[in-house]
Amino acid sequence: MANAVGQSSLVPNPLDGKYFGSPVDYDYKLAGNFCELRETHFHAGIDIKPSGKVKHDAIYSIADGYVSRIKISAGGYGIAVYIDHPEVGYTSVYAHLDALSDHLKYVVEQVQTAQESYEVDFLPSPAVLSVIKGEQIGKMGNTGYSFGQHLHFEIRDTKTEKPINPFHFGLKCDDEVVPILQSLSIHGLDPDFYKIWEKRIYLNQGLGNNISFSDPIDVPTWRAGIALQMYDKTSNTHNKQGIYSLHMYVDDSIAFSYHLDKISFNQSKYINGFHDNKVKKSEGETFSLCYKFPGNDLEFLQKSGNGIIPVYLAQNRKVRIEVEDFYHNKRSIEFYLKRSENMIEQLSKDTSLISIKTGEEMVITKRNLALRFDKNSLFRNIYLSLQADTSTNRETKYKIHDVLEPIKDPIEISIRPENHNVNMNKAIIIRTNERGTSKTNYGGTWKDGALTTKMREFGTYFLDFDTIAPTIRIVNFSPNAGKKPYFRFDVNENLHTKGDYVNDVKIKVFIDGQFVISPYSSKTNILEIPLTDLINGSHYLKIEAIDHSGNVAYFESGFTVRK
Repeated sequence: MANAVGQSSLVPNPLDGKYFGSPVDYDYKLAGNFCELRETHFHAGIDIKPSGKVKHDAIYSIADGYVSRIKISAGGYGIAVYIDHPEVGYTSVYAHLDALSDHLKYVVEQVQTAQESYEVDFLPSPAVLSVIKGEQIGKMGNTGYSFGQHLHFEIRDTKTEKPINPFHFGLKCDDEVVPILQSLSIHGLDPDFYKIWEKRIYLNQGLGNNISFSDPIDVPTWRAGIALQMYDKTSNTHNKQGIYSLHMYVDDSIAFSYHLDKISFNQSKYINGFHDNKVKKSEGETFSLCYKFPGNDLEFLQKSGNGIIPVYLAQNRKVRIEVEDFYHNKRSIEFYLKRSENMIEQLSKDTSLISIKTGEEMVITKRNLALRFDKNSLFRNIYLSLQADTSTNRETKYKIHDVLEPIKDPIEISIRPENHNVNMNKAIIIRTNERGTSKTNYGGTWKDGALTTKMREFGTYFLDFDTIAPTIRIVNFSPNAGKKPYFRFDVNENLHTKGDYVNDVKIKVFIDGQFVISPYSSKTNILEIPLTDLINGSHYLKIEAIDHSGNVAYFESGFTVRK
């Protein structure tokens, strides 16, 4: 890391553990660490647990700098502050805040009011909001897509915006815990890296820090890959976290390795090619692959071998895997592989299907559907299965390949409407599960007469029309508000939204014709309307909710405040 930073002797060294301070004023514990494996992405920072001594811990700037961005979201990072530290070329990020400091709050409220939106993405110039090291910028919270109070904290390279492991800058915590190896999985692989055989071994934690098996494991295929179910912990916390590094040796030569020091945001979602995606989706278990698919170009794997192990009849292959955390707590496992005399026949490829290879561009069409694969769409070669269901009187449903096959970069999907006697402004692309019991709105924009969006997973897609407005349901409202500090409403879109070409529901609140900044959580669908600044007397409330297709819902009512 020190060489990569390239600091001159005249510039402070942020890696010395002294330049950056802590974002909290207590010895913290972690709920999550850098690059641990989340459901859909690599974690880009560390999650700091609350002290437990106050309702909301104060959050501080870790160094001098200026606020370069404040983003308020109903989901995602919730209330988030970004501070540039130009002296050293890094940006610190503080997310899921409950509230901003008074000065920052005042500035952001001007932006929210001007845009008539609770959600804003404000990029002030360097001279507007300067901060000093240790200055309070907000309070720890649970806003956005967060499921418990904590601070999501990041340090990024300002120029590249790549998140870097905060541990490199001295932001560490106590850790004397050795990583846990739960299960070993040996995969028999075909030439296209498909698993045609698997053997799992559940590991007893009583085996110690150096687990070994003397009897060779028979593998009935020509080549093998290894996967591990594992996690780490830091001291005095129950939270399962990710490991920092892994080294796999085959016959004492390095075959696969990585250190989790940094991750690009455009690669963060490549996690589905880093773990066993089929097992993750079908069983809910996370097995990290110790081998690389041909299209897996994760930056931290660039200097790694591919991890594929040829297996032989006459020679046992010794495999040793060392798993380590940032503090050099280490656990290893050693075993032998041998090719079985009874081989499994490789699955024959259906030559009627369309062969699509990694690194190639291709456009596939069927009826009114077009799929555009680019060079980075796939982790491995596939034989594309594509079926058109015309059994209904509505738009054709397209079953696109295997839902368990991971997609690397989103694939563009375009569908031309078959029924032109409808309002095309309401058109959306829908993805359904295999049973057709749930629908997800992928939205879409019109491009050359076709509705176009991008998909991150295979499945059944079709063109549909959304004519149903969001619902606005009373949770806590009364025409006689009395001394209530707020009203609450449940504002819900009729369809779950996902994808690059779909907008979440947009909400505006007005009291007596004036816009009111009202926090909304897409996690809970709760809209909270503050009443504390209202004077006694009669008032009029209006809520407006607009979905991606322009369907609008309103709630209007008079109410009276008596403090």
